[in-house]
Amino acid sequence: MSKPEIDVQEITRRIVQVAHPRKVVLFGSRIRGQGRPGSDWDILVIADSTKPRYERSPPLYSALSDLRQPVDILVYTPEEVAEWRQVESAFVTTALREGKVLYEDKS
Repeated sequence: MSKPEIDVQEITRRIVQVAHPRKVVLFGSRIRGQGRPGSDWDILVIADSTKPRYERSPPLYSALSDLRQPVDILVYTPEEVAEWRQVESAFVTTALREGKVLYEDKS
């Protein structure tokens, strides 16, 4: 198993442990095959939350800080995803269409 695969698996494991998300999606340059050494991991997390969007990702960044991997995490609620899903050019729509699902809660 290559180092990037190990890294993304560990990143996903920690996100699931901290956020208990419904879904975790990798998107951006790494999924398009354009990632370079040092490219960040663009991750969309869909999770239930009553917090404002800007307060949702800091606990995830803290959980990943010792991995020394550049990560960009965006956390949306299922309601926010549903709201934007009808807009073709919306970030969430693009990330879900082009991204790779790393985790999905099937319950």
